[in-house]
Amino acid sequence: MNIVEYFGKLNEEDKLTQAFLIGNVLFDDIQSEINEVLQKYIFNNSIDNLKDNPDVYILKQDEVNITKDVIKDLLNKLSTTSQFNNKKVYIIDKTEYLSDTVFNAILKTLEEPKEGIYAILISNNIDAVKPTIISRCQKIFLSSSTDKLELTEEIEEISNDLINSIEENGPKTIAKNYKMYNIISDRDKFVKVLKTMMNEYHKVLKSVIEGKNEDYLNKKILENNNLASILNKMLIIDNTINLMQNYLNKNLSIDRFIIEMWRCNIWNV
Repeated sequence: MNIVEYFGKLNEEDKLTQAFLIGNVLFDDIQSEINEVLQKYIFNNSIDNLKDNPDVYILKQDEVNITKDVIKDLLNKLSTTSQFNNKKVYIIDKTEYLSDTVFNAILKTLEEPKEGIYAILISNNIDAVKPTIISRCQKIFLSSSTDKLELTEEIEEISNDLINSIEENGPKTIAKNYKMYNIISDRDKFVKVLKTMMNEYHKVLKSVIEGKNEDYLNKKILENNNLASILNKMLIIDNTINLMQNYLNKNLSIDRFIIEMWRCNIWNV
């Protein structure tokens, strides 16, 4: 899904904030898209290229060791007068590798952002980003898990049942469905189910952004979610896939997944 489309939809709904966390990607992979976003929605086409913009500060882990002093220097630069539209932007790549000290320094700028200051944090592993950072950013989620799957009828059936339970009936229904629970208790099968679910949410997300309502889309997802809740659910699914593939506690990951997905529904009411 194109980042420019995400920003465009958020801009239409007047939901753009000053802090963004873009997940499952590296800056080099989306640099042209970020450039277009800044042109259209931040600087209003004042400048053509990120590198030519004195009000854009890019910190890449591969190029500089991002320490507390580096962040302090960044904050000093952000406090100076802007040259374009009274706005400044800082971009940090591989946010997951920042130390706790640096995280805390950035946190202060996210909690009380000054007018005209925008943060774009990029992470290829959102699981490793501090929850306090995640909660203060608008999440723009690029799925790394929508690869094509060789689906069995069983996997598709369980995926649909799990979506329906999450969207309508909740955790109790999952616990009572022994066939479903037996499947998701199998680590490899559960990962396939999660990836199938990701594809379904991704299709609905694309339709929401493009303003389409195709017959093949899952109606319960469409009815129960807005753009933000779909993105949150995709983030939860992808995080759970990473947890399962890294062989962390299987049962705890499953329980956490079910509860967090259900909470998205509650918050969306």
